[in-house]
Amino acid sequence: MSDIQKPLSEIEIIKDNSNYLRGTLIESLLDEITGAIAPADTTLIKFHGSYQQFDRDLESERKKQKLEPLYSFMIRVRMPGGISTPAQWLAINKIADENGNGTIKLTTRQTFQLHGIFKSKLKQTMQQINHSLLDTLAACGDVNRNVMSNPNPVQSLFHAETSEFAKKISEHLLPKTGAYHEIWLDKELVAGG
Repeated sequence: MSDIQKPLSEIEIIKDNSNYLRGTLIESLLDEITGAIAPADTTLIKFHGSYQQFDRDLESERKKQKLEPLYSFMIRVRMPGGISTPAQWLAINKIADENGNGTIKLTTRQTFQLHGIFKSKLKQTMQQINHSLLDTLAACGDVNRNVMSNPNPVQSLFHAETSEFAKKISEHLLPKTGAYHEIWLDKELVAGG
């Protein structure tokens, strides 16, 4: 093995300089001049479960009008094993209708994605998802995203055990930072991360 260390990729540099995945997300969310967030924050927000997107169908018309792209966000829920309660499903449906474009995608990663959420509604959407006892932490980006297993834990004792194991793996692989709770849930900065 060589003692020479490879240089960090651009994403790793952004993460390394992000103060434990905080970056300037709070400032980006408060910036009313644009529907976008700062370029480095578009990488960091993935670890919080979201992607910045824009409406490509409107791109050429908005360029002609000298407007920025119509930015919005996709939010992916972290849902180990794809398990949600009926109340959580109804809550996600209501959140998508009230805060997004009414679209919920059921993904091959066994989770929900909400689309068309404008920056001004991003924080309240994250809070509402958390209020339903779900979250979005590490649902995107270069992390495990979602741990999959059989979505029917009552099918057998083995399925129940597998479901519990998926939850434990998901919790174990979460980023070790308080940034998610500080930014989206208004929790105070916790010493050490």
